[in-house]
Amino acid sequence: MTVKVYMNEFDVIEKYFRPLTQGRDALQDDAAALDVPAGQELIVTSDTSNAGTHFMADAAPGDIAHKVLRVNLSDLAAMGAKPHAYQLNIAFPNKPQEAWLAEFTAALFADQKQFGIFCSGGDTTTINGPLSISITAMGFAPKGKALRRSGAKPGDHIILTGPVGDALMGLRILQGKIKTDDDNYFINAYYRPTPRTAHIETLRTHASAAIDISDGLVADVGHVCKASGCGAEIKIVPGIFSVPARKVKINAEELLTGGDDYELLLAVRPEESAALLAQLGKEGLSPVKIGAFTESPAITVLDEKSVPLSLEKSGWRHF
Repeated sequence: MTVKVYMNEFDVIEKYFRPLTQGRDALQDDAAALDVPAGQELIVTSDTSNAGTHFMADAAPGDIAHKVLRVNLSDLAAMGAKPHAYQLNIAFPNKPQEAWLAEFTAALFADQKQFGIFCSGGDTTTINGPLSISITAMGFAPKGKALRRSGAKPGDHIILTGPVGDALMGLRILQGKIKTDDDNYFINAYYRPTPRTAHIETLRTHASAAIDISDGLVADVGHVCKASGCGAEIKIVPGIFSVPARKVKINAEELLTGGDDYELLLAVRPEESAALLAQLGKEGLSPVKIGAFTESPAITVLDEKSVPLSLEKSGWRHF
């Protein structure tokens, strides 16, 4: 009889997680010591992702790794912050298999190289429940230059860095609820969103407020409106949904409120709007102006014919 021998916690850390520090001694002490460059401020964000809620319970470990790190990087991008380091806290429901660990950490390392970030520590433990992964990501922005939700003013244009709704389509495909001609495209949008960290200089130059689309477009517009003390009028315009999404018969309300897209929604002064759209286009994005912030506190969503939509929900809520 062959008995499978699992690695203990410290073996796992040494073989799979220590390489993520990229040669630093970050895992040898009780905490990490990080320098903040002169003239910069530290921007910190945390997200917890649970199997069955934030990703499919049977998802490939590489897909899980890409998603849990990138959603945090998206928060940094929304603040106009350059990624620096992250803490990884992972609670396993069972002793992890080496093949799972190898694929998970390989995906993290690939994203570290792509987005210029390293692992500065964390915690590895077990849980009486589903796999749970919490990441705290840190980045830097020039003092006083971080983008905030509270910077929007009535009259500011509302600009998206790209289409919304693709991630929801990916989730519906994974749940077996729909089938499309572009399944891989949508699934990739769900598991591998692209945080807009490469565009932070442009965003800080032209935008006055920002948020990433995690809860759903309508809900996230509402978050900016609440922080800024204004309302908004949004219209379904060409470019708000991707070409593959427009080919599928699905309610526009679902695409507007599904979330998990991680494109950025920006408040932009009218005089800055054309320059921002042009520059983001040069940088390879497909930005689109979808409306404006208003004096009225209401949030109005118009269809393609400028008819107001009556939405049953605004977006995702945990409770």
